[in-house]
Amino acid sequence: MDFRRLLLLRELADRRTVGATADALGITPSAVSQQLKLLQEELGIVLLERQGRGISLTEAGEAMAAAAAGVAVAMARAEATAAGYRRGEQATVTAVFFPSAAEMFLPGLLDRAAERDGLRIDARLEDPNVQGFVDLAADADIVLGHSVNGPEEFVRSGLVVELLLEEPLDVALPAGHALAEAAVLEPADVAPWPWIGVPAGFPFDTVLRQIELQAGRTLERTQLMPDLRAMEALVGGGHGLSLMPRFTARNALRSGLVLRPLAGVHATRSIVLLARAEVAARPTVRSVMDMVHDEAERVLAGDGLNG
Repeated sequence: MDFRRLLLLRELADRRTVGATADALGITPSAVSQQLKLLQEELGIVLLERQGRGISLTEAGEAMAAAAAGVAVAMARAEATAAGYRRGEQATVTAVFFPSAAEMFLPGLLDRAAERDGLRIDARLEDPNVQGFVDLAADADIVLGHSVNGPEEFVRSGLVVELLLEEPLDVALPAGHALAEAAVLEPADVAPWPWIGVPAGFPFDTVLRQIELQAGRTLERTQLMPDLRAMEALVGGGHGLSLMPRFTARNALRSGLVLRPLAGVHATRSIVLLARAEVAARPTVRSVMDMVHDEAERVLAGDGLNG
């Protein structure tokens, strides 16, 4: 079935005469008649019948004209979709978060995306090393990564690296701990106490090694935990101190822990937004990246220590 002939039938149904249809389409009346004749032959049904000096659509012709209208709507939508993709628009943006970034940013990002008709965020969790975050940008539209060595660690040719925020890494301890009265802690203050550490290669371990260098002694790592919630539970149970990212430890504050800034070492992680340059140039991806920046501003606006 020739789609163009089907649309011609639809035009005839709306305009009622061959002459009016020909004028609207910029072709001759004989061309209209010839194409409609071929359509009848293709379908094997009678679409037109004589009515006085003109023609009218049969019941089958009216039904096929209505079907043609549905096809025209579908084609218009397909053309609009294709045009959108040519402009860099897309319906789904894929995003990779490390777990605490998902806690910080994802709920608000989904709320913002829901205000954009037809936009969907397809998110998943990963928590690799720095190079792993960079590698993930090859398969996802945007990636949120973190490093204690600054955003420069992520810089690669062809990769957009945007700093979202610098998150302090504070010392987490139970409210009744002997160090809880201090406003700021030094490496010498915390080094004698047992610690809930992280596995080797995790970013926070770099800070623990800085503490060891400044204090001149090895920290006692009673447990090595890759999960912040497990670390919170162990600190709350009195099993050691730990480093906690300030913004994602706010729930821990409500469960009785306190956070204290750590002076004398670089105890901050950079949270960055990564995307391949050609992907970041797409309007839909860029708008989602802007939404993530807005969420970062919201997180920063709620900064503060309690306890």
